[in-house]
Amino acid sequence: MSEGDFSMHMTPSGAFLLPQPPNAARRIKMGVQKHFTGSLVIGDEGQVVEFESHTEKLTALVMLARPDVVHLESQIPFGWRDQAGQEKTHTFDLRVTYVDGKRVALFVKNSREAAKAEFRAETLLIASQVTPDFADRVSLVTEKNLDPIEVYNAELLHSVRIPDPEADAAVRRVVAETSGAVKIENIVSAAGCSGRGFLATVRMIRTHDLELVARERIEREALVRRRIL
Repeated sequence: MSEGDFSMHMTPSGAFLLPQPPNAARRIKMGVQKHFTGSLVIGDEGQVVEFESHTEKLTALVMLARPDVVHLESQIPFGWRDQAGQEKTHTFDLRVTYVDGKRVALFVKNSREAAKAEFRAETLLIASQVTPDFADRVSLVTEKNLDPIEVYNAELLHSVRIPDPEADAAVRRVVAETSGAVKIENIVSAAGCSGRGFLATVRMIRTHDLELVARERIEREALVRRRIL
């Protein structure tokens, strides 16, 4: 199974740019039968990030949606030695950089594989050899670690990345005049753009100008407020 996301990327000025090719050291073979592979276009420059599992895709989207994440890399090679001292290379699925500059390298695996003793022993040995010049911390992510609400919101936030200048401007005018918590539906109604206004409001959540008041799905009844810095 494969999934592509090579749509053109729009700059704030309204110009379209083709996505930048993947910069990972290891390229993923796309379209492998019975194997979920694909790509995402992320960031202001439209960088292509490839993935080779559904969990890896969702993890990437969740990380990108978090306000404290500033950069995401995929397929990062790391040299290590096994118990016999033999040199090997492990490719970390993702590496996340946070606003404070710290980096976390991620193993992304389905929970069945992650539970195997051989896998756990190897990942612990690899993690023990990671130094601060590569990552400050190593974490394992499985599908069980992904919050369904956060996944839903992350997929929605990614889907609205292309600007709609008219609707975006209308929603920003409304938000500028609001204080405290307000329903998304009320912002949309005041902006007068119907469905486009909803997407524009979601974009303001994506850019972290707005934030959800509670942990809930981004829907018209959800409460949002201007982000508290």
